[in-house]
Amino acid sequence: MDILPARGDVQMKKMFAPLAPLKRVRPVRKYLVAVLWLTAVVLVLTFAVWRGLLPNPLQYLPGAATLSPETAESTKDAEAAPLLPGDADVPAAENNAENEITQGLTLPDAPMSWPLEGTVLAGHHAVYRIGNVLRAHTGIDIEADRGAEVGAAWPGIVDKVDKDPRLGWVVEIRHGGDYLTQYGNLEEPALAVGDAIGQGEVVGRVGASAKLDAATGYFLHFAVYRGAEPLDPVQVISPR
Repeated sequence: MDILPARGDVQMKKMFAPLAPLKRVRPVRKYLVAVLWLTAVVLVLTFAVWRGLLPNPLQYLPGAATLSPETAESTKDAEAAPLLPGDADVPAAENNAENEITQGLTLPDAPMSWPLEGTVLAGHHAVYRIGNVLRAHTGIDIEADRGAEVGAAWPGIVDKVDKDPRLGWVVEIRHGGDYLTQYGNLEEPALAVGDAIGQGEVVGRVGASAKLDAATGYFLHFAVYRGAEPLDPVQVISPR
């Protein structure tokens, strides 16, 4: 005589039978959780590198492998500087103070001339990186041979001769109309503050003294200011 299963046994089988396939699903869930976790980690690290919180191992900084102790120290100073929009200090006499040396200068009649001929390597307001700091380039960098003569764009009075930690040897010349021209990455100049200089006369010679400019190597850093406002030299000077 056949023995029928108890009603309770039948109900238990109906209850647990649909759960059997879940045993095959659980490993898939485990892998899915691992994939989601790894994806989240990658996204967090990518965001940190993009925001500058972590160094970017794929970023190439020209000359980084051969930075001297002096350059490394200058890099620290540059990274402590603010972000956009400027990469050069405002010339010292621009704080509405009277400049005794340049009083009496009048606006020249002749248009500005180019300090030298060459290809523009970095334009005005071009964005470049120093370490993890983005900067907007003030002025332009003009490619030139080592020792090439740099002429004054306008007649004026030498207002500054100094070695800048970023732009190297710099000469600044005051002109009439509250204009100033700046020449950087020079060899050590022979001029002195207060010297009068005519248009086209030699300001200095191209060197490689700039450590943290947009370009590298031998070039002239050239900037034009009117008051505290940096101007695009390409727009100011007559076409070459």
